[in-house]
Amino acid sequence: MMFQSVVACYAPCSSVVPRAAQRIASRATFVSALALLAATLSGCAGADGISADDLRVTPPAVGEALTQSAKNGAAVSGSSASALGADSAASWANDGATLTAGDGASAAPLPLEAEATSQNEPSSEHESTDEQRAATQQTPAATQNAPAPVAANTMRTSGRRLLDSCGNVFVTRGVEQIFGNQLPEGNDWLGLLNQIASTGVNAVRILAGTDTVTVSDVDELLDAVAAHDMVAYIAPYGSEGGAWLARPEVRTMLARHERYILIDAFGEPTFDDRDRFVSEATSSLQRLRSLGYRVPLTVTANQFGRDLPSLLELGPEILAADPLHNTVFGWQAYWSNTGYYQDTYGFSLDEAVSAAAAAPFPIQLGLDRITDFPSDVTADFGTLMAATQASGLGWLWWDWYNPYGNENSLTVDGSATNLTSTGRTVINAHPASVQKTAQRACATR
Repeated sequence: MMFQSVVACYAPCSSVVPRAAQRIASRATFVSALALLAATLSGCAGADGISADDLRVTPPAVGEALTQSAKNGAAVSGSSASALGADSAASWANDGATLTAGDGASAAPLPLEAEATSQNEPSSEHESTDEQRAATQQTPAATQNAPAPVAANTMRTSGRRLLDSCGNVFVTRGVEQIFGNQLPEGNDWLGLLNQIASTGVNAVRILAGTDTVTVSDVDELLDAVAAHDMVAYIAPYGSEGGAWLARPEVRTMLARHERYILIDAFGEPTFDDRDRFVSEATSSLQRLRSLGYRVPLTVTANQFGRDLPSLLELGPEILAADPLHNTVFGWQAYWSNTGYYQDTYGFSLDEAVSAAAAAPFPIQLGLDRITDFPSDVTADFGTLMAATQASGLGWLWWDWYNPYGNENSLTVDGSATNLTSTGRTVINAHPASVQKTAQRACATR
């Protein structure tokens, strides 16, 4: 969720720092195209298609308190910290802060063929354009660092849709989960992921505490994701920050799983500054592409992810900075029932979801129940679930299980058989619940 979710929740986790950018060479694109054809002929074609608060604008007093707390070495936590802008994260880390990271059917999206592609809409295919070639030529060192192409195809965006690696529309219905020191108790990370999968969710954001979780641990978690035909959002945090993604063994490991992963390039920014938001988000995208990652990257909106208009207005500029035009945007729809954000941004919840659905690129929601910790201010997540189902938009719930601050946990003890009241609503009772709407990705193995 964000800072208020778990200020007391989980001090042992370490700081979160963003990620980085670059595209693959045209030869790699050609190899990838051949691999896609081979994969289609060998199985994908037969797979089932997928049819588709009040934190306010952080009042100055609150912002100052958070900053001072960070400078004093306090633990700040939440999914908002899952991937900060580079300058922001670096400045927090330099001040000694500890940040911990906390995001079917009947109303299927419109068929892809029914969506006309705008002339101004970037292609999501991995085609080598003059602009992309120029960008590659300007970063020869980054090109040399790019991992070798793998045989598998990746997920990708197409207009406002996210597609799985077989080219089917994929609508995220998932949860976020920290995997770190004693999260869960006993560090049974694989067991926790299997419990998550058993609910029927089709995606999980893996917030990997890299000071505790090893590369092989993440590899094992992603093997389980593949075994359950899910997809994973990767958001590392720890003392290495974004440098973890640059490690050769990490890049090799993630390349093995690239058919069913997305990487968080820029998570909830800890500021309300649209110019800075654009600058840091585009920089993060480009750094990740420079490391050779070709999977979809995610960018979360300005103002702790709350500022939906920042995506609607600035999304095209940010998307243009991604050489592969393979970016998914995130809106943390933690808009409380007080109406503050609705008044600030001029949208009701239904209108906001409609605006997100009309964007020329994918916008995915973050959902929760308690929008301010430790207050009892809540969000109308049921309305958001219904609206996203009608609009074909994806969402991730913050969070599955957090024994240190469980205001939004869907489970009492990490198991799928002992859900909270909120968990029962989100997982099975609501008309747009996970079990009624989630559809898995195409075969991943």
